[in-house]
Amino acid sequence: MPTTLEEAADAFYAAGNRLLAGDPSAFSEIWSDADDISHWGPTGALCTGRQAVMEEFAKEAAMGFAGTLVADDRRYVESPEMGLLTCIERTSGMTREGVALKLDIRSTTVFRKEKGHWRALHHHTDRF
Repeated sequence: MPTTLEEAADAFYAAGNRLLAGDPSAFSEIWSDADDISHWGPTGALCTGRQAVMEEFAKEAAMGFAGTLVADDRRYVESPEMGLLTCIERTSGMTREGVALKLDIRSTTVFRKEKGHWRALHHHTDRF
């Protein structure tokens, strides 16, 4: 489990790449187990609560988008218990139908320190 905010961000985006490959399981490990988590991701669905967020990740993983996700221009704000990451998520790849995609979106991720480890609390993306 990540003990620094930068490690948490790296784990978050490694999990995002696994999700693009069809495996959402790594998100379960890095997101908080608490029921106050939320995700407002690229599909536009606002999900609140652990179960809804994990179900959304399962849907996103099943979309069949083969590609890569990179977090550029990272900026961190950190207090002893909360951390904030803003960045540009750069996604490229191909849909199941063979359509090439390249997408850059703004992203904000909020982390909370739980038992000495950073866990994701909220993630929001939007196009610019």
